[in-house]
Amino acid sequence: MKKLVFIPLILASSLFSTSIENIVEKSLQNNFDIKSLENSIQITNFQIKQAKNWENPMLSFKANDIMLNKNYIKDQKEYGIELSQAIPVGNKLELEESIARKEKILQEQALEDKKLEFESKIYLYSYTILILENRLKLLDEYQKNLNRLEELYTKLYSYDKASLNEILNTQISKYDLQMQINELKTTKDNLYLNLEQLSYEKIDKIDESLNIKDINKQKVEEALIFHPKIQTLQTTSQKYKDTAKLEEAKKFSNVTLALEYMQNKEQDYANVTVSMPLPIYNTENINKLKANLNTNETNNKLDSQIHNLRLQTNIYLNNLDKYKTNYKILEEKMIPLKKKMQKVLEEFIGFDKESLKENLNSLNELIDYEIKASEQLEKYFENYSELIYYSNKGVK
Repeated sequence: MKKLVFIPLILASSLFSTSIENIVEKSLQNNFDIKSLENSIQITNFQIKQAKNWENPMLSFKANDIMLNKNYIKDQKEYGIELSQAIPVGNKLELEESIARKEKILQEQALEDKKLEFESKIYLYSYTILILENRLKLLDEYQKNLNRLEELYTKLYSYDKASLNEILNTQISKYDLQMQINELKTTKDNLYLNLEQLSYEKIDKIDESLNIKDINKQKVEEALIFHPKIQTLQTTSQKYKDTAKLEEAKKFSNVTLALEYMQNKEQDYANVTVSMPLPIYNTENINKLKANLNTNETNNKLDSQIHNLRLQTNIYLNNLDKYKTNYKILEEKMIPLKKKMQKVLEEFIGFDKESLKENLNSLNELIDYEIKASEQLEKYFENYSELIYYSNKGVK
């Protein structure tokens, strides 16, 4: 009968837990910052279509020989209509379309960068929650030991074998520990709220292991070059190159054709006008120079961005190695030795005050080492979560 009760409890618990990947997926679906960037990308599609279009034609209504002198007798007023159209020549429209397409790519890369930020932050919040929940369990054991120590001192005090100060100091330690527990609980609850803020869904429990990751450094290096920050600078550089070409093309970019129909009392007639710009003030050359300078500056920023991302990634990788090593020393060497010492101590424990106190202190020291291991694990996953962003998920 107990097994039948236990199985539904496990199923019920799993219904309220969720994986970190699922939280990431929900956040990317629901978050309004992401949706706003997606809407901006849709707008750029219209800008690309608009870039292909010619300028709107001009329609003019005309009236000539409207005399302002009242004594003027001759009535030779003319009325007419004119239609003019700027006709693009060369590759101006193709370049404008190319620039519009690169604007769309920049919006898409900004979206990918924002998604990376969200994923990194969600992993950081989630792993911190898991570590805090484990640490709270350790502090709960610590609290039980202090309660046992207080009970011991209280009993011994009744036989004049313990002092009042020993009882009071134990109570102070309990209150101090309770403050630590309260702080950790508040931090954990706030992190759950932070996850809800990102995902727009309430999260009660996270189903994820805290195992040390197997990291392929070559994969990290290969993924880094495709980081949205780098791709954004690459696309910006290409856009400036197209802008420089466009400024050059603007010198003789349009020919305007105008057709005019006029009439008076005596006859109807038509005029045809062809006009084109004369690039005598060199404004296009100045704008072209600015675009080329922007290209060079962006390329310099690109080299700097690659350099900085690679170094920052290596810093995080070094930190991961450090905290992984420290965690293994604590978890595989020091804590097992401390447990062995504790087992020996319990085998030879007496019933006097000092013996019981030594046993409880030893238990607390064991918990201290487990907390230290938890702290190393927390720092490990902090760096791992940050590296998700800097390595463009190459660490996963």
